[in-house]
Amino acid sequence: MVLLLTAAIGGCSFTPIEPVDPISTPTSRPPVEFKSFDPPTRFDAAAVTPLEVSTDAAEVLLHGTTAVVPIHGSKPTASSGEEIRLVDLRTNTVREVIKPTHPLPKIGTVIASPALTSVGGRPTVLAPFVGESPGQGTTPGRPLIEVVAIDPESGQADWRAEIPIEGWPENGGSSGVEVSIVGVADGVGIVRIADSSPSARGGDTYALDLDSRKVLWSMRGFAGRAVAAGVVAGRQPGAGRTPKVQVRGLDARTGRQRWASPRDAFSVDVFAAGPSKAVVRGRADQDGKRYVEVVEIATGRVVTVTEDKPDARAPSPLDCVYDEQAIAVCSGGDWVGALDAQTGSWLWSITTGGGRLVPIVTGTWHGVVYGRTDNGPVVLDGRTGTDRETQPGVAPSVVNDSVAIGPWPGGALGSSSYPVIG
Repeated sequence: MVLLLTAAIGGCSFTPIEPVDPISTPTSRPPVEFKSFDPPTRFDAAAVTPLEVSTDAAEVLLHGTTAVVPIHGSKPTASSGEEIRLVDLRTNTVREVIKPTHPLPKIGTVIASPALTSVGGRPTVLAPFVGESPGQGTTPGRPLIEVVAIDPESGQADWRAEIPIEGWPENGGSSGVEVSIVGVADGVGIVRIADSSPSARGGDTYALDLDSRKVLWSMRGFAGRAVAAGVVAGRQPGAGRTPKVQVRGLDARTGRQRWASPRDAFSVDVFAAGPSKAVVRGRADQDGKRYVEVVEIATGRVVTVTEDKPDARAPSPLDCVYDEQAIAVCSGGDWVGALDAQTGSWLWSITTGGGRLVPIVTGTWHGVVYGRTDNGPVVLDGRTGTDRETQPGVAPSVVNDSVAIGPWPGGALGSSSYPVIG
């Protein structure tokens, strides 16, 4: 089924969560024995364990029954300074706390997102921190990104590396910055830093050799968004106030261009959609056709493309999420669709005006899609888009076979853990 992109923008209304006082540390308890279901479709909402009100559920990583929780110390609701907290969800105790070496620069809110990957054949959390080395005399402090490799089994920091950054924080503006680990390929970690404002420039990308801990290359203005087969796919704006944007693929180890999209376009963004594909959204000109492409990250080959009528509203995918098995789910304000992560073919879509409520997608795992509508949480079949469970208890963002990470009770903010019960 071809993904439909012509519906008028719609959405669901929700009662906002009441303000919640942050917790300083979780309250420990006797060990809990978790049940196991793959994939889980029901969760015990009554057995909720709050993690951190300042951390969105989608930012938490799961390694077995350990939650890796980034704490954004620049947020006024944060329960501590900038840190990575490893929480044992069976006992609700903090196993380890990893802190940055240097203090935060004064650049507004900093959102630093870790990633769970494999380094040297073993699971590793790569956690970026934005910091500022101390100045001396007339020499000012130097902004940098500190990358910390954390063993999720032991909770210990294996190593730390520093990446000097240019143009930050002065280019970050008052809104602050976002720094994230895009992915790992060929022994290289790809790190992106960008202004958190939606109207900001594309951002900068750095390639860090994970053996030598040295920066192999950097690209100003290039925002890396997806990594596969030794290639980083991202967006590169041209010159001017409203520039066209080109999608490019760079060699992860050398930074040399492997491919470039033949069309420059407006409102372009790139979303990782599984281990080998990316979804590109854009419009040919400011008042013309809009399009969504599925491309191979390694080669830039366009697998599928869907174009709107010239007067249709622009598709606005917020993100694409891989189910760690076979499908990727992309969602916007007025539509949700899933694609086969291997072939790149669209499997199904739900659009406003099509007779069904368009769910706000919160996560996906092993063939199911989690989300919520005005009717409450719902679980969809990832292959067909049909309702699979209409009373799941909660709409989680991060899931494994034993536990889920979802929002604070009664709203869509913060992060909490929920046991799997079916």
